[in-house]
Amino acid sequence: MDNILTNLQLLTSFAPVINLELIANGLLVGAIFALIAYGMALVWGVMNIINVAQGAFVILGGYVSYYIVTALIGISPNTPRLVWIVLSMPLAALSVALFAYIVFRVIIQRILDKDLFISLLATFGIELVMQQTMNQLFTAEERVVDAQLPTFAFIDYMVNIPGSRALGALLGVAAAVAIVALVRYSRFGRAIRATAQNAQAARIMGIDTDRVHAMTYALNGAICGVAGSIVAFVYVLHPFQGFIYTLRSFAIVILAGIGNIVGVIFAALGLGVYENYAGFVLGPEFQNGMVFIIVPLTLLIRARLMRRKRQYLK
Repeated sequence: MDNILTNLQLLTSFAPVINLELIANGLLVGAIFALIAYGMALVWGVMNIINVAQGAFVILGGYVSYYIVTALIGISPNTPRLVWIVLSMPLAALSVALFAYIVFRVIIQRILDKDLFISLLATFGIELVMQQTMNQLFTAEERVVDAQLPTFAFIDYMVNIPGSRALGALLGVAAAVAIVALVRYSRFGRAIRATAQNAQAARIMGIDTDRVHAMTYALNGAICGVAGSIVAFVYVLHPFQGFIYTLRSFAIVILAGIGNIVGVIFAALGLGVYENYAGFVLGPEFQNGMVFIIVPLTLLIRARLMRRKRQYLK
């Protein structure tokens, strides 16, 4: 308790400039959360499936990127690691997209006409199988890609921004812009939006909704592959760490609403700042644990907002 009070005093009285560091770092990691949550929102909106395996796909993408970067470093150790990290991202995206497509054809397409509870159980089972398989293949040892980037210091070293987080946010924003442009302006994107709005009407108009569903799930896999590549050098990789990313994405999508891209962005940025403050005040060991608290709070807030909306419409 004394440590909590001391940390609060640092933020309010002794060194309020630390707030700038917490907010800046929170916004940077929030940009990564937004990318992962957008993939979940895409699957949820198009297929009405809550993809509990979202975090496992992210970790799988991270492992693919890790081993690609490790192999490339062995081939050319003098090349800047930033080059290999960027090159590994499309390969990780392609690998996870292909895996997601296979998962869809084998499992997901069989539960599309089932209720939401069935999809929760099925994707939770996929998550467990992926966790155990990655544990057997990659072991439980934590791994990280050392990007060899400096930490940027401001205001007499009171505000410190890790270069890896800045790079991760930049790559996450670039990937998000490309994906949003694909969904909004391409023919495939129009088919996705039509299927999400009314799948039956889309079929009548000649859209192959089964193919759209498969490619949407594969697109989510590609998103997770890119996000996993970023996680590999911003955080650490562990086979059982994926569920925390699923929880974050679920909280963001619930708070923002399905299909609300702007809402997803702001909710993700807010969650990043919230986690940073929680980690500073309570201690880093509680930072991930605070995500488990934000999920029920998000559900309560969402339920209250929906009640107010119904009362307003009356």
